[in-house]
Amino acid sequence: MSLLLAPPDPASDHAHRLPIVLTARIVLYSLCLVLTAAVPSTGGRFIGTLALLFVAVLASLPWPDRMAWWVPVAEGVVAAAIIAGTSPLNEALLPYLLVPALGAGLSRGLRAVMLTVAMMGLVLVAARGSDLRGANANRDLGVILQWLVVALAVGLMAAWAKRLLTPVNDPDLLAYEAAYRLLDQLRQVSRQLSVGLDAVTLAESLLDDLVVALPAERGAIYIVGEADRFNPLSARAMRPEIWVPRTADASAWARAWRTGKAQSSAGGLGTTAQDNVQGAVIPVRVANRTVALTGIERTGLPFSPEDLAISTAWAADYAIRLDTALLFSDVRLIATTEERRRLAREIHDGVAQELASLGYVIDDLAATPGSEPLLEGLLELRSETTRIITELRLSIFDLRSEVSAGASFNVALSEYVRMVMPGLGIEVHLSLNESSQRLRIETEAELLRIAQEALTNSRKHANAANIWISSRVDPPSFELVIEDDGTGLGQARQDSYGVEIMQERAGRMGADLTIGDRPGGGTRVSVSRA
Repeated sequence: MSLLLAPPDPASDHAHRLPIVLTARIVLYSLCLVLTAAVPSTGGRFIGTLALLFVAVLASLPWPDRMAWWVPVAEGVVAAAIIAGTSPLNEALLPYLLVPALGAGLSRGLRAVMLTVAMMGLVLVAARGSDLRGANANRDLGVILQWLVVALAVGLMAAWAKRLLTPVNDPDLLAYEAAYRLLDQLRQVSRQLSVGLDAVTLAESLLDDLVVALPAERGAIYIVGEADRFNPLSARAMRPEIWVPRTADASAWARAWRTGKAQSSAGGLGTTAQDNVQGAVIPVRVANRTVALTGIERTGLPFSPEDLAISTAWAADYAIRLDTALLFSDVRLIATTEERRRLAREIHDGVAQELASLGYVIDDLAATPGSEPLLEGLLELRSETTRIITELRLSIFDLRSEVSAGASFNVALSEYVRMVMPGLGIEVHLSLNESSQRLRIETEAELLRIAQEALTNSRKHANAANIWISSRVDPPSFELVIEDDGTGLGQARQDSYGVEIMQERAGRMGADLTIGDRPGGGTRVSVSRA
């Protein structure tokens, strides 16, 4: 069924050579031949039947792509001319008109069908114009119209079938359809999850279960990042930077990554072996794909095959949940980034442009002769308009600033400071300390937004002369401290949500946020995670 009804490749349009069209051509031509032979006194009209065979053979040939679209039209016109040339009208050949209509419908759809049927009708009526004024005029015209209507119906059904059966080849449209289906399923399923879709929470739960079940004393979970580097996701009773997972050495990490099986390691999992320390690396796998590596250590007894089997079972139980959470984090980050860019575009193209135009109007009014108080008021209004436009442009830069695979938190923070702070009369003292490993990109994004909010508050409200920024990143721990020598914390406004949003961001990272007075005057904002 699929072989006969498969639509043509839109790039070639060789509908006239589809199996269903070739079959119809053979069957209908055979019908015409049988009907012609069955009608008495039609021996001379076999010439038309032979001519129609010649047309059928030509139409079945592999024509070049640029000509293939016109094959059904040309076949219909020539077939109509042959039929019209028979005298008297050989009605036995009229069923063949269904073939060009079928091919036209499967090649280009409705318009091709209408064109083909119209051309066949014009040829038949024009070629038999004199005969249609004779005694049999009404009968011949009725028969011709009947078969043209049937051909039109066949062509329309073929066009409809083409529309239903032709696969959508637009990659962009296919991607959107697939994304819609997946997001709709995710929305429905996420409402039924007991733990949620937070990767850090799931990783901590897995570590807790492993530490209790084996037992073990410490552990950490790593996910693969850029350039085959592993980034820590969560840790228990240790600093994960002391382990350096790799994929291309002889360590237990590399063996677990290559084989997909749990590996034990006498001497621990660090780069330097330790006496009486035993380690194990358990891959977290979904199907045949490793999504994370879990390392655990304990003092004393080595991990037995039974221990490795237990840990593998625990990891398998968490694998699909952790992989789904990581995927959801990526989707959420992409959606958030796109929304921030959309807002930046709308502010730039909308409010910012309108305010700039208003500023030009104020300039024109100020240039018009008038009273001194009016001029002073216009100049003050122009200054305030300029300030608002500057704030909007800084807000646009805030929205567009982001971390990425190629720009870590400290890189994005220094770039933000370099672009925003110059020209404001504030001296910025920047101290950055970052290890070779990075935080998860979602954590870096939240940390950058907290830094932006703190710097915006210092710039707009503190009247500070100096700002000190200190950033230390040592995954999974970090500490960011922003201080200024301004007026300090004032009365909180009821319409201010900055502190609340900063606390929400810190909570999503599992970090502690502290906002207070700086010794010596000013404000101190600290966000850290041990």
